Amino acid sequence: MTPKWLFGHLLVLAVVVSFTQFGFWQLRRHAERSARNEVTVARAAAEPVALDEALAAAAAEAADGLDAAQALRDRRVRVAGWFEPEDEVLRRPVSRDGMPGYHVVTPLRLEDDPDGRRLWVERGWVPDAFDAVPVAEAAPPEGRVEVVGWLRATTAPPTGWVAAIAPRDPPSGRLTTVAYLDPERLGDQVGGPLVPAVLWLESVVGSAPAVAAQTLPLPPEPSEVTSGPHLGYAIQWFAFVLVTVVGYAALLRRVTREG
Repeated sequence: MTPKWLFGHLLVLAVVVSFTQFGFWQLRRHAERSARNEVTVARAAAEPVALDEALAAAAAEAADGLDAAQALRDRRVRVAGWFEPEDEVLRRPVSRDGMPGYHVVTPLRLEDDPDGRRLWVERGWVPDAFDAVPVAEAAPPEGRVEVVGWLRATTAPPTGWVAAIAPRDPPSGRLTTVAYLDPERLGDQVGGPLVPAVLWLESVVGSAPAVAAQTLPLPPEPSEVTSGPHLGYAIQWFAFVLVTVVGYAALLRRVTREG
């Protein structure tokens, strides 16, 4: 009960409480990841719906408090229209099997859309040697096409202190290579208003046959469904709590016996 030992008791108590809270925080992260995986699997297995139906469903979930990007992510849709490769851009950086490259992102002019909207379609990966658009080696089908894919949120440059270290796109001028698919920045270089979403291509069927020898772009990879490291981290924090308690108890026992 001396001041030195009282300080030691309080220090150990603070460590135990902190490590326990870290462990439960990781358990909550694990539960959130599991719930998100269930949604991802369910959306991937669902039949594709119309674009506006998917956007309305995502907006309703966002209004209920869900993060807007998560509400939109991986919803499977089917759209029809015409690709406009003259306005496509390359999103960077995207590595594939350890190789640097880009994702080819091409606007799709939507069929029967009264506003003439365009939807960004992320068609897939090309090596970084193909750094000029339109990418002739990865040209989209000509004519009317039907596209099936998964929705993702558009992206915008970060703000605050992160902006100082994050990649940047030029503030003006026509962009061909971008770090962010920002509708405000890219809206002026396409032929119509942009849908506030990006479609990751799953399949495309066109009226004109595709070039059989064309192997690019490589299709985008679907969302990875893994449990993540959170459960392992939680076990580690609880193990630290056990080691601290047992070690401190052994220390007190030794000091008491010596006294």
